[in-house]
Amino acid sequence: MEPERVRVGIIGMGNRGPGHMNLLRRLEGVEIKALCDLRPERVEAAAKQLENSGHTPALYAGSENEWKKLCERPDLDLVVVTTPYYLHAPMAVYAMEHGKHAASEVPAAGTMEECWQLVQTAAVT
Repeated sequence: MEPERVRVGIIGMGNRGPGHMNLLRRLEGVEIKALCDLRPERVEAAAKQLENSGHTPALYAGSENEWKKLCERPDLDLVVVTTPYYLHAPMAVYAMEHGKHAASEVPAAGTMEECWQLVQTAAVT
């Protein structure tokens, strides 16, 4: 019996995103299914690092709302957010609203309102 897989999408391929991606790619049972960044060259560079690794992610880039398309994929279990900190709460909430677990590499909220948004969304999904 094949072990269960955690299917992951990563938003943010700038400063720290590729480092998180490279850690995830080495974990048994993790499948990197999607990568996203506003800048296409960052996504392409990250995808190149995954060549011959068994991970063949779909790439999302080029517009401000590509990350939403990643979150809307039915074949993801987890969305890892590695964007600028002020985007973490809205991206995590959107991912959870679409049935995904969400992970933030930094504190996910910058205000009490965002904290409550995260708590309330996690409680109903």
